[in-house]
Amino acid sequence: MDSCDPDCRKDAIPGPPQTLSSSVYRNASPYGSLNNIADGLSSLTEHFSDLTLTSEARKPSKRPPPNYLCHLCFNKGHYIKDCPQARPKGEGLTPYQGKKRCFGEYKCPKCKRKWMSGNSWANMGQECIKCHINVYPHKQRPLEKPDGLDVSDQSKEHPQHLCEKCKVLGYYCRRVQ
Repeated sequence: MDSCDPDCRKDAIPGPPQTLSSSVYRNASPYGSLNNIADGLSSLTEHFSDLTLTSEARKPSKRPPPNYLCHLCFNKGHYIKDCPQARPKGEGLTPYQGKKRCFGEYKCPKCKRKWMSGNSWANMGQECIKCHINVYPHKQRPLEKPDGLDVSDQSKEHPQHLCEKCKVLGYYCRRVQ
């Protein structure tokens, strides 16, 4: 005798095809029946419809240390995620949207050249000296809080011909202070 099950024998006569409602498929899902899945999805839909995004302010997180400056407005008393000046992501051309001069880090998208400047402003770029395209800073932080390499040499002359702020004003941007 061979050890083949009845369905694999050549002389077996196939029966009618089984449908989704048959008992074979009804218990085949590890999640239960199709009705159980549909019921589960329905209850999840109801649950998520109760969760809505509102324009109301979120509950502020814990208070920052006394010497912490918000990286957006450069004021004390709150973290950047709780900043009253926060705008929707993508609004504005630079991370910082305040009025003061700050420290910026730049990277040219064309030639990948990187530089840093203590003359960085909100929504203002600096021209890449190789490609001659205006580049906006990808990172900005307060001047009052230097951390390592960003201590700018005050005796170094600011290249006004590369600074968008200087071009817009028509004079040296540091006079704005």
